[in-house]
Amino acid sequence: MKIKDLAKLVNGDILGDGEYEVKEISEIEDVKEGSLVFIFDMRLIDKFTDKLKSIAAIVPKILKECPCKSCIIVEDPKDAMIKTLMQFYHSPVKSFPGKKDNTHIGDAKIGKGVTIGDYTVIGDGTIIEDRVCVFPFTYIGHNVKVGEGSKIYPHCVILDRTRIGKNVTVYPGVVIGSDGFGYHKKEGKLVHIPQVGRVIIEDDVEIGACSMIDRATIGATIIGRGTKIDNSVHIAHNVKVGSNAIIIAQVGIAGSCTVGDNAVIAGQAGIADHVNIGNDSTVAAKSGVMRDVKDGEVVFGYPADSRASFMRNEAYFRRLPELFKRVKTLEESK
Repeated sequence: MKIKDLAKLVNGDILGDGEYEVKEISEIEDVKEGSLVFIFDMRLIDKFTDKLKSIAAIVPKILKECPCKSCIIVEDPKDAMIKTLMQFYHSPVKSFPGKKDNTHIGDAKIGKGVTIGDYTVIGDGTIIEDRVCVFPFTYIGHNVKVGEGSKIYPHCVILDRTRIGKNVTVYPGVVIGSDGFGYHKKEGKLVHIPQVGRVIIEDDVEIGACSMIDRATIGATIIGRGTKIDNSVHIAHNVKVGSNAIIIAQVGIAGSCTVGDNAVIAGQAGIADHVNIGNDSTVAAKSGVMRDVKDGEVVFGYPADSRASFMRNEAYFRRLPELFKRVKTLEESK
């Protein structure tokens, strides 16, 4: 694809050779003839000037000059990257239909253009809508619904009564609809509380590899439209996540929490049960949240506190050795 054609696709302006032929997308450290790179960090230009002279790049509008043989200058580099990658790589991972003898499909309704891989099990009463792709070694239980255009990658387990919306991506090893962790102590023993609810995954959600979303005790655990969940995340029973939230790797959210629209929960954060995380709020990495977080609030630390309070306390903490020495000196001078 020529740079002049790519510039039209990403709505950018050309600097340099518009006839440059893009053959592949590369990292800046590993370029060759025909490479195209994306530059978000301006420091890379000075570091790799010699390599850039023979290739093409997509760069932000703030850059007035570029050493590349050909540049496309754009307002939104990330949006340009998405459009370019979709143009060159329509589907990074493809499935293939399995043999009928290698799958077990119960009394289920299968839509048009559905791909079902080998060694897949689909239970009774389940609805798989049009253009769904189910990769091999997947278990889909009874009375499940998987919405149009969704992808279920290998080794996923989707248990009974789960509802999955349209254009949802479930990456390898995900378990949806396992029992919530609920017990009642009676006569010295832990008695399991029946988990009779379900999980609802709304449209355009992505669930990262090896993540777990538990069914509700009663009612539903809900993941809102457009939310993106990273790898190895645990979401407990009756949690309700709003739309377009971002939940990053190794987060644990305890039962009956709510997570607002556009909230960000960073890696390895833990949320105690029945806590509300507000709309547009941010929980920093490794924070332990034990109280409600207000709309738009940013919290840090363990136990998590507001950004200002955390930074102030951190500054005090760093001064403790000095203060200890001063106190010791005063005591010795008495």
